[in-house]
Amino acid sequence: MKFRSRTEQTPTIELTPLIDVVFLLLIFFMISTTFVSRTGLQVQVPQAQATQANPEQARVEVMVTEDGTYLVDGQDIPAEADLAGLLRRQVADKDQPLLVIRADRNAKHGAVVAAMDAGKAIGLTRIAISTVNPPQGRAQ
Repeated sequence: MKFRSRTEQTPTIELTPLIDVVFLLLIFFMISTTFVSRTGLQVQVPQAQATQANPEQARVEVMVTEDGTYLVDGQDIPAEADLAGLLRRQVADKDQPLLVIRADRNAKHGAVVAAMDAGKAIGLTRIAISTVNPPQGRAQ
């Protein structure tokens, strides 16, 4: 019986499947990564110790009571009224007004966010949250 003589070949590593797997992993991680996007309102909350910088500035004040009712510039509005529509009428003659939200400390968060959202819906970009100075000598 005659056997063929085998020629020794040097072992090689195929890089093509390895590159394919690396690219697939790269694509998987790029797709599955969640990116944090900050949406919503950009609000600059005033310091509790600071005073108001410009009291003559055009402003609209929305008060949120403990039970979630709204007052726009001191006028009580009905529960079924459209807050955004009412704010639109209030700011119609004012140039770049500041929306000041005065919320009761026990008001629900959703009511405050709804007031902020109504301001954003009509194009108000400057929003402030009204605070009071804490009593002297007592930290809150």
